[in-house]
Amino acid sequence: MADAALGVVQWVVSKALATVTDIFQEAWEGTRMFGPNVEALRMELLLVKATLENAACKEISGPAMEELLQMMRDSAHNAQDLLDELDYFRIQDKLRGTYEAADEHGEGGVQHLARDVRHTRKSISKRLASFTGSCFGANARHPQQEDARQHVSCCAWQHARHITRGDSSSAPNANQADQEVSPHPHVHGNEDRDNAPETPIPEFNRPDFSQRMTTIVEKLQPVRNEVDKILQRYDRRSVLHIAQSRPTTTPLSAEPKMYGRDHVMKSIIDDITEGQYSDKALTVLPVIGPGGIGKTTLIQHIYNNQQVRNHFPVRIWICVSFNFNLGKVLEQIKEYTLAAEGENGCMRPEELIEHRLKSKRFILVLDDIWQFTNVDDWEKLLLILGKSQEKGSMVLVTTRQKEIADQVKKTVEPKELSGLEPEEFRKLFLVYVFDAEQYPSEKLHLRETGDKITEKLRCSPLAAKTVGRLLRTDPCLAHWKRVLESKEWVKQTNGNWIMPALELSYDFLPFHLQQCFSYSALFPEDYPFRSRELISLWIGLDILILDGQNQTLEDIGFRNLQELVIHGFFREEQVDGDRCYVMHDLLHDLALKVASHDCLSLRFPDVGSVKI
Repeated sequence: MADAALGVVQWVVSKALATVTDIFQEAWEGTRMFGPNVEALRMELLLVKATLENAACKEISGPAMEELLQMMRDSAHNAQDLLDELDYFRIQDKLRGTYEAADEHGEGGVQHLARDVRHTRKSISKRLASFTGSCFGANARHPQQEDARQHVSCCAWQHARHITRGDSSSAPNANQADQEVSPHPHVHGNEDRDNAPETPIPEFNRPDFSQRMTTIVEKLQPVRNEVDKILQRYDRRSVLHIAQSRPTTTPLSAEPKMYGRDHVMKSIIDDITEGQYSDKALTVLPVIGPGGIGKTTLIQHIYNNQQVRNHFPVRIWICVSFNFNLGKVLEQIKEYTLAAEGENGCMRPEELIEHRLKSKRFILVLDDIWQFTNVDDWEKLLLILGKSQEKGSMVLVTTRQKEIADQVKKTVEPKELSGLEPEEFRKLFLVYVFDAEQYPSEKLHLRETGDKITEKLRCSPLAAKTVGRLLRTDPCLAHWKRVLESKEWVKQTNGNWIMPALELSYDFLPFHLQQCFSYSALFPEDYPFRSRELISLWIGLDILILDGQNQTLEDIGFRNLQELVIHGFFREEQVDGDRCYVMHDLLHDLALKVASHDCLSLRFPDVGSVKI
């Protein structure tokens, strides 16, 4: 038994000696290589960021690729956290007048060497203490093992005490010189403050930091290299890719009755047939609003109105859906118009259109324009259409982008659509659920929950259709409450549902605006943002990038906020005389969805158990 015990001790001692040697070499090398490791981590983080930005521009599909990208994001966040931690210690250096966390400094060779020796010694002590604890913890009941464990631990402890006393930044005060040094040297008793402990001040360990940086780089590099190779096989995301899953709109409306738009519809019809636009040259009227608000439905009902049909001999409907392409638009106009006397096969499309529309009053609908590849093409189209000799011709344009509306308008301000009036929205919602504008008598017990759901949908017609379909499948109270509590409509992926419709707008945003929008989900629903709050959040998250010498981060943040307003993700309101920015509830749901990999949002009244 004694031989066996001796053998155990010899094994432990030999392992400890080997570990001390390995730890010393690793700690010393880590201290010497600290500066290069910082730069290597920064470079790898920059390369990962470039890869993720590239991925954001690609048409990526498949759970495996998403998992790889999430691994990269997680490692990148770890790297960023480590660099933030390093900055904390550098700030400590400035406050103390030390150079512990500096990459390189001007102390001189001897001081530089002394600092490396000190950090190496601290690292060895820390790792050796950890090693001995783990080696002897498995079978501490054996007396010789317990003695050896206590001895080695004691040696490590004495060594730690020596290091602590030798480090002026953490030395105990004079009144404690004869007392036992605490295992937490920065936490001292204070008789004048009821023995309340001081806040511990973390110590900086260069070899440990160096090793952590090396580990992160080693984990990131192979994943990044593989993702880069895979990304080369994916097509670049374009507006075409963003919108191609969206069905092409036609002049025929799927909604036989329109709710809540009677006034605006009558106003437009009167203006274009007998009012302010009827005796003018070509007029362009943009209709703007967020996805799912009912722009296309409104224009379909106007297009098919009998008064409009009688007034315009030529009616043309074109679903643009992505880039405005002048050549395609002219070809479609040509298909809608009848051949006229005097034309010949040698005429170009624009000449044919001028000839056919020369003596005709027409209405042209350009539905769902996202962007112009060449703004000059728009001016060319207006020049061709403007040659008609008949007064009162109209071009109706629908778009989500305020920027597009400003580009296409001539003198007429855009018609901006918002949510329906609550009572009209309620009728529309119930039609989708029950095919009736009121609750059936046998379903009155669903009304309270149904009213709570309609409040969440904020009068969006597409949301009424989306959630109405969900509720229609199972008209029982338990199902309705489950839909309300879980916001089930956020999980639907069909292209005709509300979240995919809103995600189209999100996908269209540049990467830097996507980041700014998604992190806004950290604020609660209906929160009136002050610009300073949002911009400070973005600055704190380090997602704003300076792109000019004379600009501040606040300038960049305010510009991003204004762009998000233009794209319809925020709206400006006055709250108690102050300008605030408010996000639609459905857009807040979208922000929570796209930020779900990076943020966790808890509503305290609803918190039970949370799976992370």
